[in-house]
Amino acid sequence: MDRFFETVTSVSKQRTHFHDFMLDVHEQIHNYKLTLPPKHISDRKSYDPIPVVAEAIATETTLLCFDEFQVTDVADAMILKRLFEKMFHAGVVVVATGNRKPDDLYKNGLQRSNFLPFIPLLKSRCRVLDMDSAVDYRLTTPTPLDLPGSSAFLLRDTPTLHDIFTFLTDVPVGDARPRTLSFLGRELSVGRSSGTVLLASFSDMCESNHGSSDFRAIAKAYSHVLISDFPQLSLRNKTTLRRFIVMMDTFYDRCVKLVISAEVPLPEIISLEVSGNKEDLRLLMDDLGLTADEAKEMNLFTGEDEVFSHRRAISRLHEMQTAAYWELPHEKRKTR
Repeated sequence: MDRFFETVTSVSKQRTHFHDFMLDVHEQIHNYKLTLPPKHISDRKSYDPIPVVAEAIATETTLLCFDEFQVTDVADAMILKRLFEKMFHAGVVVVATGNRKPDDLYKNGLQRSNFLPFIPLLKSRCRVLDMDSAVDYRLTTPTPLDLPGSSAFLLRDTPTLHDIFTFLTDVPVGDARPRTLSFLGRELSVGRSSGTVLLASFSDMCESNHGSSDFRAIAKAYSHVLISDFPQLSLRNKTTLRRFIVMMDTFYDRCVKLVISAEVPLPEIISLEVSGNKEDLRLLMDDLGLTADEAKEMNLFTGEDEVFSHRRAISRLHEMQTAAYWELPHEKRKTR
């Protein structure tokens, strides 16, 4: 995808993570709604923002490249057909990478029957290529980094993590201060920072109620994120694991340099043990407003999506330890 995007020079183009693209779409919908008088909002036909948003995207972009085309949000699923139908009609060309074939997108998702018409549209307008490889070239031994400890993955070594913070900032950890990020009418404060370097605990990052928009704000504000007390993750706590995967995808997409002090070696950072904790599942059901029957219709109890995403997360963690990744400029991947 990198080489393809860099080679195309004759058209207006945009490359972005699919989650980021949909966050931007929902923000545009919200902004459009603010421009309308109340009487239009009550009239669904006159209010429909999808054609307006699709036209705005097509005006700016002829080629749209997505990383990780994966549908997990019901709000996204409900508008994709109308949005893409309008974009395709306006001449937008879509090239995307993903780990699921179109027929398996949003598998077991809420109200999937309303999403299904999007699949034949996508298949009719896009050519599907299987590019699976038996070898993951990210899983090679990285060369030492120019950091205290020579690595961005530390094993139970908070002191060295603090040394790396000081190495990157010239500021002792004790002098780092909290910083509040403001975005979309919200405020977010996580850990301590100096400049564009953030130091936070795993609990701060992945056990608090953060969503993809929060991680995007962090990834925009900070070029380096240092995380302490990183436990082994497992399917026994799906909410934390899902939050970690969203964080990883967002940081990777923006070339955020991630340094971790973990309780276990990198290959063991995610355990695929499938014994679910009933209390964690109950809390997740409450968060999503699901009944027991609705949860059973989804993959909430199977961990299918987390197992499916596990290999990608481990692979990306390996790549994020390499000198080649650390040489990439912050936010390079989101480009036009």
